[in-house]
Amino acid sequence: MQPMHISTQATASLLGRYAAHHGIPMAPGASTLQLVIDRRYQLRLQALAGEGVMVSAYLKPLPEAGRARDDLLLAFARMACGTMKEQPTTCSVDARERAVWLQLPARAQSLQDIDDAVGTFVNSLAFWSKASATL
Repeated sequence: MQPMHISTQATASLLGRYAAHHGIPMAPGASTLQLVIDRRYQLRLQALAGEGVMVSAYLKPLPEAGRARDDLLLAFARMACGTMKEQPTTCSVDARERAVWLQLPARAQSLQDIDDAVGTFVNSLAFWSKASATL
């Protein structure tokens, strides 16, 4: 017998209830929610299979390939290593290799789980927003 996994659709439904609870517009059947926190931080919540959401936010564009890009990525890597123990978020490069994003995969079995993930993420994003502006 294989273990039962919650589908992305079930997690997207929970995300839809979260949006409705907070009065945030979300297209029916969508698996992604865009929201703004404190009129400052733009977040994207993406439903994941297996009772999870990915919370993410854009940090900084990447320069074209070359030394400036390498230096910027190295600076992000050093800072990320220095914060690993204190922050559950991770920095990543998008699939098109155009920008650095902050991400937090989080368990999402309830509206409270999503609220907690957003709160944790925004606390980390406040740090990373300031830090990335200096890189």
